[in-house]
Amino acid sequence: MSTGYDKEHEGKDEKLQSHSYNGEVTLNDIDPEYQEYLQLDEEFSGDALKKLTRKIDWRVVPQLIFIYMLSYIDRGNVGNARLFGAQTDTKLSNTDWNIGLSLLFITFGFGGLPSNILVKKFGPKKVLPVLLTGIGACLVGAGSSHNRAQWFSLRILLGLFEAGMYPGCTYTLTTWYTPAQIHSRTTIYYLGGVLSGAISGLLAYGIGQMDGRSGQRGWRYIYWIEGAITFSIGIIAMFTLQETPQKTKKWLNDKEKRFLLLRSKYMYGGGRMGSKDEFSLKDVMKALKSVHVWILSFAFICNTIALYGFSLSLPTIVKNMGFTAANAQALSAPPYVFAAFCVVASGLFSDKYRLRAATVVFPSIVVSFFFFHHLSKHSLANRVIMYSDVGTCIAAGGLYCLTPALTVWTGLNTAGQTKRAAAISISFLFAAIGGIPGSYIYLAKEAPGYPTGFGVSLGLMGFGNIVVPSLYWLYCGRINKKRDQMSEEEVHQKYSHEELEEMGDLSPLYRYER
Repeated sequence: MSTGYDKEHEGKDEKLQSHSYNGEVTLNDIDPEYQEYLQLDEEFSGDALKKLTRKIDWRVVPQLIFIYMLSYIDRGNVGNARLFGAQTDTKLSNTDWNIGLSLLFITFGFGGLPSNILVKKFGPKKVLPVLLTGIGACLVGAGSSHNRAQWFSLRILLGLFEAGMYPGCTYTLTTWYTPAQIHSRTTIYYLGGVLSGAISGLLAYGIGQMDGRSGQRGWRYIYWIEGAITFSIGIIAMFTLQETPQKTKKWLNDKEKRFLLLRSKYMYGGGRMGSKDEFSLKDVMKALKSVHVWILSFAFICNTIALYGFSLSLPTIVKNMGFTAANAQALSAPPYVFAAFCVVASGLFSDKYRLRAATVVFPSIVVSFFFFHHLSKHSLANRVIMYSDVGTCIAAGGLYCLTPALTVWTGLNTAGQTKRAAAISISFLFAAIGGIPGSYIYLAKEAPGYPTGFGVSLGLMGFGNIVVPSLYWLYCGRINKKRDQMSEEEVHQKYSHEELEEMGDLSPLYRYER
């Protein structure tokens, strides 16, 4: 499978020879900009390309890891805060608590698309730091909450600010890396989110020891301290965060910026016809109509119902193993650490072998096995396995692999920068919606077995992340095979370059990732 690049050379495109049409016009004459790209592609090869890629790796990815980790930290904090008395101190019932969890996901889902449009229009340096400072302010405010109205209001605001971070970071990466590099880099920065679960658990364990000091509960200190750190880093990021290649001023020269811009255009545009760079609301509408976006969004929502249900309830699940609240914070960290290794391994495998469906289906089979194992009739023996760090580690390892896998797959099967930004945001909307039912499926009255939580998760993982991606793999193969029957000469005789560019991933030159 190819979208216009040579698998044997990282970041390299297939070199297009000057095919003639009726002995008169060459493809290079049709698109002089592509000829410019080919020349730059020759120049940035071998050691020169490796040097440029390393420079990007060190300057772009670490920053995204750090800010995404800080933006994600509430997802672990809220479960830890509950164990330290947040629910009691804010006078929330069990139902109120679940409503508070789900309120975040409403704004969290619908805020992703407008945030990503702003990132596309103004650049990540102007948008992402503002979102991060908003998150920090909301966390500090949450630590000062005393009633349901305050808690609910801040959850709604927090979701709005968090909404743009993941799709914004993902879109930013697509402007820097090729399809052959993107999954591994996405998983590396997504590590910030995975590791935040471990870090928040360990921090909560340490900060929670302040419980009772100055007459304040430990959960308040958790939110105050972590919120203040997040706010401060957001301010610093306004001056230090990297832009997209064309907006970077200091550490890239003009030739490097031009190469990266053209590489993104042609590699994410199906190769020879390229894709549009300018912002267009019409491209947003195209993303909304794309069957590929809807199929992968369905898989996404099935995954996140299981993922958020598991992660939001993990400290409580660990506590139900018989540990104290404080120890449960620390023991909720190992599953996230193990998940981090799984996420990186999945990304490296995906980029090396280009088997996008496998990075969704295989982890889902592993997770489904453990959910099924937990629900089977030999309950005592099974729960010894499931309610141990071994069981929770394997479940977390499989669940967390899917978010970057599905996000990258969505981006790779969408051509055009605006359409790709919109597609990622739409899939993220469905991912966020999954957090709403995910907040309710692990019922407190069903502890410690949680048959509803594990049962619903098993059904969704089996259908949404095994059956659906497998059928989608067949569907993409059928489209690609049909397009292979039409030669490039026939395509360019039938369509102009402008028409092919406008068609994006609907062009007969485009090949979908499988």
